[in-house]
Amino acid sequence: MRKPIKRAVLAVTVAAALLIGASGAVAAIRHSQEIDLSVNSYRLSDGGRRLDARVDVHPDFDIVRAEADETDDRVVLRVSARQPALWWSGGDVAQERTVRITLGRPLDGRTVVDAQTGAVLTDQ
Repeated sequence: MRKPIKRAVLAVTVAAALLIGASGAVAAIRHSQEIDLSVNSYRLSDGGRRLDARVDVHPDFDIVRAEADETDDRVVLRVSARQPALWWSGGDVAQERTVRITLGRPLDGRTVVDAQTGAVLTDQ
């Protein structure tokens, strides 16, 4: 292979490696900006298959995950939010938001628990 072609191949390889590394770093930074939220309470609807979970979170944050880990006797609610990139609010004011979580089967008397605190939640 001629020398200019070898340099071009090397340059493309280095550029590709840097892009792959940069995308991994960006993904890690975005994930590190996620926080787990405590669920305060919930409201049951849709025949017991949907929980409208109430969380307190800053208005600039986006809810990125809301899920339920279900067993025969309990449902554990997990809610996460992500702060915006280059974020500064100037204040620490949280707002109550409702997050919809659909269950695989109706609640039917199972205990509902907040994953963050371990607290047993009530239907309000």
